[in-house]
Amino acid sequence: MQDEIPLLDQVGQMLRYLRGELDEAGQAEFLSWLAEHPEQAQLFEKLVNEEGMESVMAFMTNTGRDQAWTTLQHKLQLTRSVNVWPFWRRIAVAAVILVVMGAVLYNYIDRRTVVIQDLATNDIKAGEKKAFLTLSNGKRIELSNAKNGKLVEEAGISITKTADGQLLYEIKEDLAHRQGKETLYHTISTPAGGHYEVVLPDGTHVWLNAASTLKYAASVATKTERRVELSGEAYFEVKKLKFLGVKKPFIVQSDGQKVEVLGTHFNISTYPQDGPSVTTLLEGSVSVSRQGDFEETLIPGEQALVQRGIKVIKVDTATAVAWKNGLFKFENADIYTVMNQFSRWYDFDVEYEGKAPNNKFNGEIYRNLNASKALKILDYAQIKFRVEASSNDPDRKKIIIISSPIH
Repeated sequence: MQDEIPLLDQVGQMLRYLRGELDEAGQAEFLSWLAEHPEQAQLFEKLVNEEGMESVMAFMTNTGRDQAWTTLQHKLQLTRSVNVWPFWRRIAVAAVILVVMGAVLYNYIDRRTVVIQDLATNDIKAGEKKAFLTLSNGKRIELSNAKNGKLVEEAGISITKTADGQLLYEIKEDLAHRQGKETLYHTISTPAGGHYEVVLPDGTHVWLNAASTLKYAASVATKTERRVELSGEAYFEVKKLKFLGVKKPFIVQSDGQKVEVLGTHFNISTYPQDGPSVTTLLEGSVSVSRQGDFEETLIPGEQALVQRGIKVIKVDTATAVAWKNGLFKFENADIYTVMNQFSRWYDFDVEYEGKAPNNKFNGEIYRNLNASKALKILDYAQIKFRVEASSNDPDRKKIIIISSPIH
């Protein structure tokens, strides 16, 4: 990669050399530079010989970057019969360097190319139960590969992986004995394309969506307040709990907001790319606050959107928790909402080419379907897309949404 910068710096010199504009000293300096950079000299030689010129123009034609080069190639072929090919070649090489130097360098030096793929033969599987548990000592356990049964015992808590793939915490000593002792924190995280369930030491049941993280005290049940930290999305069924006769609140801290409950069912989504943090209440009552400046109390069927302030609206709660029930459920959703959910679940990248479509989407799709079937929703909306991957990492897909039909 160190030779890439000198080559870019020498593009102007290359053009002047090809056009015969360098004096003897300039030519000597340029040729000396080529001698010091044999890889770049090899590239330059390929560009200026006839076969190399035809290869570059073939590259331009095959990638469809500029149909005008077809005409240019035709002109060059005609000029050979009247022995002016060397003159045309110099002009053509100079023009090609200006237009495709970046692409040639990228492919020549890094040897990476973009491969167009067909989902019919290179489909993307749906997400699955997959997560990592990080203990207070830094040990990281890959839960999808761990055997069922007891995983570890720490701070008077036994952690078990059940046969149906849940993470279960069980208290093994008297809660009162844990008072005043060091607090040990655990973190469970799901990658893109993963989801998981965990039952916390206080009996609270949590479902984690893809690309999410939950941090909590292993001794959360012994605290006067139960506090967890969330990024991403999770559905909570909080167990009502008293300690010494006092109800213990359950607090979820996430980016820009705090949700406090006693015992209830609710969903929180805090993905940065989605915009506001969204709390949806299904049962009970929760208070939502933003950095202590604002506070709203929700009743079932309400949703709080937290960004610069707090906005409370009535919603169909089934849409908010559809992911937990194995569905994508869209209600007047835009293309960004749809593709953000797809990208997290199928673990692919998304890019928009040109102006993004302004379609609105409504309906349900099973999350256990492969990506090719889920993406049919785009076909139904007559939205064109293509699938790309790098030759270095063909399994890492990128979905390119385009605003005009593919020709």
